[in-house]
Amino acid sequence: MRLLRAGGHFWLALAVSYALLGLGTAASSALGCYSRIFSFGDSLTDTGNYVRLTGTKNPSPYGEPPYGTTFFGRPTGRASDGRLVIDFIAQEFGLANVTAIQEGTAPADFQRGANFAIISATANNGSFFAGKGMDITPFSLDTQMIWFRAHMQQLAQNTGINVLSDALVALGEIGGNDYNFAFSKGIPRDKVRAFVPAVVDKLAATVEELIGMGARAFMVPGNLPFGCAPLYLRRFRSSGGRDYDASTGCLTWFNRFAEYHNRVLNARLDQLRLLHPEVTIVYADWYGAMMSIFQAPGRLGITNALLACCGNQTVACGKPGCSVCDDPSTYGSWDGTHPTEAVYKVIADGVLHGSHASPLPLAKTCPPS
Repeated sequence: MRLLRAGGHFWLALAVSYALLGLGTAASSALGCYSRIFSFGDSLTDTGNYVRLTGTKNPSPYGEPPYGTTFFGRPTGRASDGRLVIDFIAQEFGLANVTAIQEGTAPADFQRGANFAIISATANNGSFFAGKGMDITPFSLDTQMIWFRAHMQQLAQNTGINVLSDALVALGEIGGNDYNFAFSKGIPRDKVRAFVPAVVDKLAATVEELIGMGARAFMVPGNLPFGCAPLYLRRFRSSGGRDYDASTGCLTWFNRFAEYHNRVLNARLDQLRLLHPEVTIVYADWYGAMMSIFQAPGRLGITNALLACCGNQTVACGKPGCSVCDDPSTYGSWDGTHPTEAVYKVIADGVLHGSHASPLPLAKTCPPS
């Protein structure tokens, strides 16, 4: 297969250069599209890092039943009942089961790539939040990049292969927690809105660094419509009818905030494409894909779009005695904050093959042979 990217002569010259230097890509990549996936993000993408890092001191509910019940039949550290968007994308490219970085111990564990995403992650680091009067020390994108650089060094020492040049980098979703933490602490909306340029700057700087390291293909998702999440609908309950979208029941102001972030991010990605025409950068419209569910839930069978399948205000999902629905595939939310596998599948399909990716569906960056 070949990659659909600008600058075909550039890539031919680069391949020849690597061959002459003895740094050619793995032989298997000649038979496939992307040889590996490297993923960054938060709880929407974490496949086990948080549970592995925190499990010994303070066991996480994400590592307890009924998490993972739909597909895996056991908890895996994913904050859902089953697979996430990254799982469906990896499966599409023949790279299923990309290993969480904290679960592997040697290069052989990461032959299909590595996932650096971790629950509760933010784009910005603790210093940024301290400057805003917020006392939080998150697993930031900086933390994930430290893990990534160490991983690249280990791979280079053990393989001598350029693994980034034909890999797909999935950068996010990340940034939503920068805002959600602030909203939850009661910071006024206009002050949180001022975070957006810094969040997008951090994402853009990370793309630039990864390009400098050799990455040539990216998927960068926008924020989800968190104004439709049961937790936030409850936490920011309002008596004002204008605060809600009459057609969906979602919080209008919250979703407009996400739309603003996504516009700023899209504009920045356009700039990066102009600066790096040899690099494929696909914007993944997770927001639009998920809104298609809330706008017509019956059409997709997700009839309980604004409800959580697992847990309630008294007992959270993953805690002893928590309630759980009979059929998660009919629910929009698994635990009040995170989507169900059924919703993640809709998002993944929209990004891979549908209209929820630009400038082209992600699968078309790698056509079938």
